Amino acid sequence: MRSAHHIMEEALNEHEPVAIFAGFSGGTDSLAVTHWLFENYAKDYPVRAFHANTGIGVTATRNYVRKACEHYGWPLTEIHAKDDCGQDYDELVRQWGFPGPAHHRKMYARLKERCVEELLRRTKTRRMDRVMLVTGIRHDESRIRAGYGDRVINRKGAQVWVNPLYWWTGTDKHNYIVRKQLWRNPVSDLLGMSGECLCGAYAHEGEKEMIRLVDPETVDRIERLEAECRQLGFDWGWEGRPPRGGSKPAENLDDEPMCVDCAKAGRSNDHA
Repeated sequence: MRSAHHIMEEALNEHEPVAIFAGFSGGTDSLAVTHWLFENYAKDYPVRAFHANTGIGVTATRNYVRKACEHYGWPLTEIHAKDDCGQDYDELVRQWGFPGPAHHRKMYARLKERCVEELLRRTKTRRMDRVMLVTGIRHDESRIRAGYGDRVINRKGAQVWVNPLYWWTGTDKHNYIVRKQLWRNPVSDLLGMSGECLCGAYAHEGEKEMIRLVDPETVDRIERLEAECRQLGFDWGWEGRPPRGGSKPAENLDDEPMCVDCAKAGRSNDHA
């Protein structure tokens, strides 16, 4: 097992990125890796936090991400799926209905992947430039994550995805957060997930009422969409599944590095 620094140094030496972004969703995995990255590499490399705003998520978590970055002095780049990439969640649902697990890939591509592509457009100045995106993926969180094996550095064109904390355990992460006295997202502490993306692909029965505890306005919005979708002929809701939609989570994590928590727990949120 390689240390976090070993993984990071290997990625830096091999790819020589022009910029490094820590994926900060608002969950504790992303909090730990963002703090670790800034503490260890911001002096020598151009490091920023990155948040993909899907346009459907817990408002308090968005605010936490912004305030935490301000508190710690982390420069933040927030890309909006709707305003920056033209991807409106409500319109997507009106067109296709709520996604269910089988159509998670479609939501990921529209709401997160296009934010990453926009991030690269803003960052790169030359065709050969590479941009590093650092995540808090860890091996012990699920069977799916454990399947990563040694794939802790993954290149996709100009994108270089790195998981330096991959071999940390949950205890390692918890101890790091406590030792550094990091400010945790209250939403994560209350719900056990950050709720940064509520596309509904892996929503489970009763999840709307759980989300209502922290963001009743967003739940009201989802319920209005459910009513619209029923009028359009889609007879399943946010917690439901489309006909023949299937329920098997996608397991190709190389293609969906910002949504591994979705497949892990059968819901569309980054977990604490």
